[in-house]
Amino acid sequence: MSGSMLDAPFTQLDTAGIARSLTQIADQPADLADAFFERIETVELPPPDQAPGFRVWRETGLAVRLQREGRTWLAGRDQISADVFQNALRRVARAMPRAPYPLPELETEQWSTPPEAPEVLTFPTAVSQALRTHHVDFPVQLTVRRHRRWVRVIGTHLASGTEGESFYSCDAVMPWTRYGCLLDELSHEKAEDLARRLVNLYHTRDAEPPAPWCGVVILGASATAVLLHEAVAHALEADTLAQGGHPEASLGVRMGSRLLNVFDDPSSAPSGVQRTADDEGFPVVRRCLLRAGVVEQPLCDTAWTRRSDRLTAGAGRRGNRHLPPGPRSSHLELVAGELSRKDLLADAEGGLYLPEADQGRLDPVTGKFVLRFPYGRRIQNQVPGSPVGPCWMRGQVSDLLDKIAGIGAQTFAAGAGWCAKGGVKLPVWATCPEIRIQGVEIGP
Repeated sequence: MSGSMLDAPFTQLDTAGIARSLTQIADQPADLADAFFERIETVELPPPDQAPGFRVWRETGLAVRLQREGRTWLAGRDQISADVFQNALRRVARAMPRAPYPLPELETEQWSTPPEAPEVLTFPTAVSQALRTHHVDFPVQLTVRRHRRWVRVIGTHLASGTEGESFYSCDAVMPWTRYGCLLDELSHEKAEDLARRLVNLYHTRDAEPPAPWCGVVILGASATAVLLHEAVAHALEADTLAQGGHPEASLGVRMGSRLLNVFDDPSSAPSGVQRTADDEGFPVVRRCLLRAGVVEQPLCDTAWTRRSDRLTAGAGRRGNRHLPPGPRSSHLELVAGELSRKDLLADAEGGLYLPEADQGRLDPVTGKFVLRFPYGRRIQNQVPGSPVGPCWMRGQVSDLLDKIAGIGAQTFAAGAGWCAKGGVKLPVWATCPEIRIQGVEIGP
């Protein structure tokens, strides 16, 4: 993003005045109060058969939050002004002092010009050209969107800088299926990669699902990212852990293979979505979720870290200003192993190579886990061979993670996708190698 004021819209806020106003509602020693400022823009280029030109959605607003004795009060508003801020303060506090502080100055930069997104305009053509190089011809309805968001958090004792993110989503609809993905940029390489994925779906559209069996599975980097997001990140979010006890009890528990070293690090995400602070204004950390398969630090926001000095904040994310923050992952990293692709595929005759996963589900109470793959390849002569249709991986999370027997030496930016936990939709990212799993159950 450029360095214009629009790209950093909250730099001129009266930080000191906002903090003084928040002290009026945080009047007990352990209270936490903050103001959350948000600006969102989505630019969409629909398929050619729909109305031409961009569709644009823009919104700006704020939220005031108070945490007290394990409870949270939140008031979200769709404008930013001194009066709106005061109204949110009153709603959260339910009563204001007789002589409140003077209202802070809350002038922010306005949307002034239509958005420019030339990369969005040219990307569908780049994908079409890439498809032709594969000598295939099938109809694709491609919708491309650019998502931009700016946030800033100001509290009574803490004020983060303006955090911005910019990324893209693509939704491809074909006669036999649809495919969606998130991208950090719309480059020629990304168009080639998307075309290759669509071609793979085309060539496997009529493939039969594999019969139920138990054997060797090699997961591509994208599939590995979804597996880790669902089976590790979601499992180690503090609110998920709380369904079976206190999150602190997970520390030191073995959760999977000793080969697994998994981190969540928003600061090392793709450049457009890197963060230095979370949606509560706390500095992000390079959080080790699993070290040699053992839980080191779950994902926590302040609501949980205020209950234990052994838990670390910095993973609070908000779906929008009308929702309270919750513990969520941002950018997962699986530390690479030592195996080449040839090593991963060795002694795996008849096994499956599954490059992508498009659905996953974890039951936090029972630990049962399922993962869906839209297609795969049967391993033949140590290479991915004949195609197979959609299939599922099922099992207990701890048992499944313990069966990881090999990790590739090369990592890939992979696994970008929408996570809709509890109906709160957020983008997630990952950097992963391929992995080998022994004795896993696969079925149609």
